[in-house]
Amino acid sequence: MAENPIHVCQAKIVSNEQIAKDTWELFLEPSDFDVTQILPGQFICLQPLNSQSAMARPFSISMVRTFKGIFSIWYKVVGENTRLLSQLPEGQQIKFWGPLGNGFIPEPNFYDEVWLVGGGIGIAPLCFFKKGITEYQEGIAKVFYGAKSKDELIDLQLDEDELTIATDDGSAGYHGLVTGLFFDKAKEYKDKKILVITCGPNKMMEQISSLCGLLKFDCYVILERIMACGIGACLGCSIKMKSGEMKRICHDGPVFKAEEVDWNALG
Repeated sequence: MAENPIHVCQAKIVSNEQIAKDTWELFLEPSDFDVTQILPGQFICLQPLNSQSAMARPFSISMVRTFKGIFSIWYKVVGENTRLLSQLPEGQQIKFWGPLGNGFIPEPNFYDEVWLVGGGIGIAPLCFFKKGITEYQEGIAKVFYGAKSKDELIDLQLDEDELTIATDDGSAGYHGLVTGLFFDKAKEYKDKKILVITCGPNKMMEQISSLCGLLKFDCYVILERIMACGIGACLGCSIKMKSGEMKRICHDGPVFKAEEVDWNALG
């Protein structure tokens, strides 16, 4: 994994559009920052828009368009800050710092396949991984995407052989949790060399991690937590590893080997 320099700068809003129920895509054009430095798994922190908020808001980077010098984040409107964010118009300036955390591009030729398992808005950083992987070997990355219902699904613009969907209510794709879909598919690949990268609710990632352990799949998880600084100074996002060591999600992660995480301590 690699760690890049952190930049604090202004970015122009290129577009800010709703892409699913309560979910928006924000494209930013930074003023003095080369987007080619961003790696899959990294994130940015946006300055809070609510005057009552002191803490920055972390957002995974979902897409980089290097030829245009822009990148995007996907976010759900769940509180006052994200509500205000959804109202920002094209052309407005916003302050951010990043790229934060450690990102990487796996070596797909070492594996038979790479599986990306996302739950809800956790699908965002996995789309960036998908792009990075397929630049090495076309079609090697498959996406498993779970949501509560059809209206919460983001159009990932992937072919059927690249994407498998699960919805809790059965309104699209597999009827049930994405963990069930994953296990049904994984049983057919127990003798293959598979890399799994997953992001979503902690309970989902814990279950995916456990299944990967049983099937001998390599697994990485992208952890998320409320952060005050995003640069490792405040220790507010520290988590305990199975070794007993404390690590900071913003600085040491957010991508971790699943087998190293103490899921009982994470909660």
